[in-house]
Amino acid sequence: MQLHVVPSPMCSCGEAEQDTAHILRDCRNHQVLREEIWPLPESLHNKLYGPVAALQKTTNYISRSGLQV
Repeated sequence: MQLHVVPSPMCSCGEAEQDTAHILRDCRNHQVLREEIWPLPESLHNKLYGPVAALQKTTNYISRSGLQV
């Protein structure tokens, strides 16, 4: 049995499914915030599994983005 918690897995930007990689790397809806938090390129792996400082940035990003997780 598959539960559908949201009407669609598509991101509100309409470009891709709203998965972790899309939100943290590609979603145009959050581009400005992403550049503010990570002014230099940062790997997805580091955003998810890096040291405490990297994880704090990710937490801040998700919190400020208004996304529900």
